[in-house]
Amino acid sequence: MQAATTDSLAQHRVQVVSPEDVLVGQVQFAPLKSLWFSTMALGAVVGGALTFSWSAFVLFVVLTGLVLLLGHSLGSHRKLIHNSYQCPKWLEYVLVYLGVQVGLAGPLGLLRQHELRDYAQRLPQCHDYLRHGRRFWVDAWWQLHCDLQLRRPPDIRLEERLVNDRFYRFLERTWMLQQVPPALLLFAVGGWGFVFWGVCGRVTAGVFGHWLIGYFAHNHGGMHHEVRGAAVQGRNIPLTSLLTMGESWHNNHHAFPGSARLGLYAGEWDPGWWMLLLLQRLGLAWNFRLPSDLPEREELIAVDAVALGSAPVSVAMRPALSVVLRWCVRKPERGVPLVESFDGPAATLPTRFFHWLAGPQVRFLHIPHAPRLLVRIGPDRVQGLPALCVLLAQRSRPASWLAWLLVPGAVAAETIRTRLVGN
Repeated sequence: MQAATTDSLAQHRVQVVSPEDVLVGQVQFAPLKSLWFSTMALGAVVGGALTFSWSAFVLFVVLTGLVLLLGHSLGSHRKLIHNSYQCPKWLEYVLVYLGVQVGLAGPLGLLRQHELRDYAQRLPQCHDYLRHGRRFWVDAWWQLHCDLQLRRPPDIRLEERLVNDRFYRFLERTWMLQQVPPALLLFAVGGWGFVFWGVCGRVTAGVFGHWLIGYFAHNHGGMHHEVRGAAVQGRNIPLTSLLTMGESWHNNHHAFPGSARLGLYAGEWDPGWWMLLLLQRLGLAWNFRLPSDLPEREELIAVDAVALGSAPVSVAMRPALSVVLRWCVRKPERGVPLVESFDGPAATLPTRFFHWLAGPQVRFLHIPHAPRLLVRIGPDRVQGLPALCVLLAQRSRPASWLAWLLVPGAVAAETIRTRLVGN
């Protein structure tokens, strides 16, 4: 074991007498864990098929996205586990409660599971259960239906503010029962179809998806950084960054585990970070920890041109979303436009549309041979579809909120277009 790795673990929540404490053990069938997942999966597949409706399906998509973004990503992971930002206590409770709704475990149990796995993966050797080191279906069985029983479990030291918190202790005792209140509400609104899709389907997608992303994020995918001396390296899975709310930038997370932002480089979409930016503008989140705020790690090295050529971003995401977020919570001043100027070819939309969209204060310059629509806002330059969102944001307060919803998709489409056909 390298000294640098040992030094980085000195303040870890997991404390061991010997590294064998997290290496020697047996994987055993866990009846309650297996019954929980199997029951939810049966309800989702059979009950969902028998009661399918488009309204129930939309409910499933919305609720699953809600608990994954606000609950798992912001509540359980970035706040409870890593404390990478600060927020009002009531909001922390709401976010962590939504994290419990994912159906993985209670808040303290999930924290202990995470810390054990994180500690073990940083050592030179790691048990196959903790590293997702077996074949695909074997690992699925292990993670969804079994537990690792270590011969000598390590001491996992959680902060007193967490273990003595009455709300968290209540959720820890009743985390499975916390599915009952939403089930009753959904049954009252939409019958069994809403229950099967809104509870069973949501929990199944959350638990199964958590394992699936975990498997690939430790076995397949690109790397910007390597943690020398660690048995397991995190991997980035770009295709699932939106579905996982940014959690699939797992190599970035292994490199900077305390960072509130996971998508650290250009083109790495991180909806969790976008939501934190919005909460910051609303005064509900502050003191974000970013890579530049974290202690240096001697064992961390850059392994590709992206990491070697640019430092992780530390202020805002793409200019379009940053500008629109500022405008969403700013009281527009009469006669003071958001956009300084904009120009472009107007190839697919008539010029009069841009005149209407920008309003009378800003003049649109029609340049037929320009490659893309270009908007200038102070030092920021935004082009293409995101530029349309910026223009929309300055029309009115409701329009600015609509623009905020549209920007992530516009940025994604513009990024794909740029990579495929260039500027």
